[in-house]
Amino acid sequence: MPSATFYAESIPFEQIEKLAISGGCSAIYATSKPSVDVVGDWQSRYCSLADTFQPVLERVYNFEVREDDVWIVTSTKCGTTWAQEMTWLILNNFDFEKAITEDLTIRSPFLEFNGVVQNVPHDTIEAANKLTSPRLIKSHLPAWLLPKQVWTKKAKVIYVFRNPKDAAISHFHHWRGMVGYAGTKQDFMHSYIDGHVNFNPFWPHVLDFWQLRNEPQIFFTSYERMKRDLAGVIKDVGKFLSCDVPDERLPQLVEHLSFDKMKDNPACNHVKEFESMKAASGREVDEFRFVRRGIVGSHKDELPQSVIQEFDDWIEDNLKDYQLTIDDFVNYSKY
Repeated sequence: MPSATFYAESIPFEQIEKLAISGGCSAIYATSKPSVDVVGDWQSRYCSLADTFQPVLERVYNFEVREDDVWIVTSTKCGTTWAQEMTWLILNNFDFEKAITEDLTIRSPFLEFNGVVQNVPHDTIEAANKLTSPRLIKSHLPAWLLPKQVWTKKAKVIYVFRNPKDAAISHFHHWRGMVGYAGTKQDFMHSYIDGHVNFNPFWPHVLDFWQLRNEPQIFFTSYERMKRDLAGVIKDVGKFLSCDVPDERLPQLVEHLSFDKMKDNPACNHVKEFESMKAASGREVDEFRFVRRGIVGSHKDELPQSVIQEFDDWIEDNLKDYQLTIDDFVNYSKY
């Protein structure tokens, strides 16, 4: 790839064929020690990305960060849109009218989306450059692939964890609806565990931010905590951002962010991204809802027990050295 910052090693097709990716997929590695500490040996750390990302990564890494930027960073399908909408409203004086009339992807760009789909009609990196401050920017990249100035300028980062069993199920439906994946659910789950889905492997992505959770610039929370105590998370985010959340505003914000309201709000359903992906792929797809079920524990009625056990073994294998469990991430509160 045309970059001295990263290098790519192609992933053999037989390892990714079940994902039905058009084109290749590579493991991306850093060529030098990242600007942020990562778990494990940085030289062996990689991120699986479709080859369409390679022309974009250097631009992302050198993106001009502002000190008052706020970043929403998650692994895929972990409540990113929910956290974006919540944070945008807190940063923008609870402008509910704009939140239902202007697409979230315009208010809060997905920085590396040009790597997801190359021939989209607008450049998401340029769009982020043109936003007025304070900017709210979304990324699914691991800490070491984010713009290097995120770490030198200490921009604030909100990281949302989700139980990977639920995140994987949600990603399966997303991949089928947005990309046209035609494989089986079980094959997709194995690809997810193996780390071949875009932006994975999952656990290093999470653990990098977990080890940074006590830093002043990091707010680590979970999808499950947002489901359990949305008002509490809203108040904590307001504190983290030094933004006042008046008690009289809280009920309206909780209502706006409820699952039913989010599901029916076209400004939050990534209509523009969906249309871009349809146009780029040149295919017809069924109607697709980005906000789908939103249930904690949805994997229990969508996966056979044998696959759930595979996930449980994978979780234990990845967390035992850190003496962590899923509950540690789910229940963590910064304040």
